[in-house]
Amino acid sequence: MKAPAGSYWPRPWSCEDGGPRRWGNPDGQAGLDIKPGERLRVKAKMDAYACDMVIRREPGELFALRHTLPAGDPLAGDVDGWIEKLDPQTLEVVASSPRLAAGRYWPGGIAAHANGDIHMVFGRSAHRLTPDLEVLASRVLPVDRPYNSFVLLDGGELVTKDCDAPAGLARSTVSVLDPESLESLVPELELPEPSIARLSSDGSSVIAVGTETVFRLLFDRDAGRLEIDETWNPRYGPAPGRSYGWDPVVTDEHVFWMDQGRNSTDWSMVGTGESSAPVRLWWARIDDPQALRSVEISGLPHGTESNPPAWDPVNRIVVAYDAGNEVLRAWKLEGDELRPLWRRDGFAHAGHLVLYPDTRELVAQDWRGLSLLRRPAIRRLSRPALRRLGHSARARRFSRPLGTDHLVVLDLDNGADKARVAVSSPSQAFLFPAPGFSRDFYYQSITTIARVSVE
Repeated sequence: MKAPAGSYWPRPWSCEDGGPRRWGNPDGQAGLDIKPGERLRVKAKMDAYACDMVIRREPGELFALRHTLPAGDPLAGDVDGWIEKLDPQTLEVVASSPRLAAGRYWPGGIAAHANGDIHMVFGRSAHRLTPDLEVLASRVLPVDRPYNSFVLLDGGELVTKDCDAPAGLARSTVSVLDPESLESLVPELELPEPSIARLSSDGSSVIAVGTETVFRLLFDRDAGRLEIDETWNPRYGPAPGRSYGWDPVVTDEHVFWMDQGRNSTDWSMVGTGESSAPVRLWWARIDDPQALRSVEISGLPHGTESNPPAWDPVNRIVVAYDAGNEVLRAWKLEGDELRPLWRRDGFAHAGHLVLYPDTRELVAQDWRGLSLLRRPAIRRLSRPALRRLGHSARARRFSRPLGTDHLVVLDLDNGADKARVAVSSPSQAFLFPAPGFSRDFYYQSITTIARVSVE
């Protein structure tokens, strides 16, 4: 097990997924450790339309990435983005950055840098802010498409790329930015393929999942260049009925990712897979790109997902899911092979997983939607009206009949529920939650932030 990678603020969960390797582990923080007789309770809830993620910096410092959305198709118009600092107990907004023009929408990212700043990449823009959310530097990025977040290298540089999502037709271009000026440090690198997935990193190299191939990118500071490692390029596609992969997890020996990323998500990912094949979990050895393996997650048609698996470095467990078919599953890695460990059918998880290796706990979400709105024709006809209603705080307040999300803590080793609580959210959680500062947790969906505590 390696130390955390990248030049991040040296506290747990100072970026998405707990670090650029995307293990989903809050390094250096104890788990929830739920005992028999204890339960989960929603202690605070915030209407947060729209929100991409929450991260932490120092104890008590909680930040949320917020943005506007166009009235119609959320991917069709220009948006603004901003960062809010939230009270960690009540979730009240205690400070906010200015609203920053972003261009076309796709979920971006924020992170606390080792130098103390907060960095934000959202839409076509990059920003550097103080912890008090004063803007220090801004930059319009080179390609006129939204950029889907960034990773920090060990030297402090930001690595980011544009994202032709959800079409996945245009090639992606990767930039390496100076953490203070945000200017490019080396010439931009165009990948041979589009890349919808977010970047991952071990602190020195960067992993980019293309629509057919996985690339390792090498940054040479002395030579002033970013280049593709031609010795490592596992090719996982194409194949009939399959679509592109999403965010990779980088372990000490392997890279894991899932495919079937194309979907027609609205308020839920259940039943939205657009490609006919089952979703697969893929993995390749870091020292041997030809040792490429995969396994079906659910075995059901029209599988889909849009996030990374989770990794337990203690017992070498990988957790993946099929959000379209409501299946959550775990395997134990033995050598280079995966041995099935447990499976939960009817468990509608779609967001990012958080895994506590010390207490053997897995935090997931389980959406329970209104059965009527699962009928394809009714769902299709309802989308335009529900998108319009989504812009109304009053409509969101009374929208619980659409469904209810549950925050669930499972036993990592057998998949059984340890505790669960309903969180009133008009949308299923797709994006980035965060561990709390004690025995609590921050739930996050596109519409809602909630603090859930053990009692």
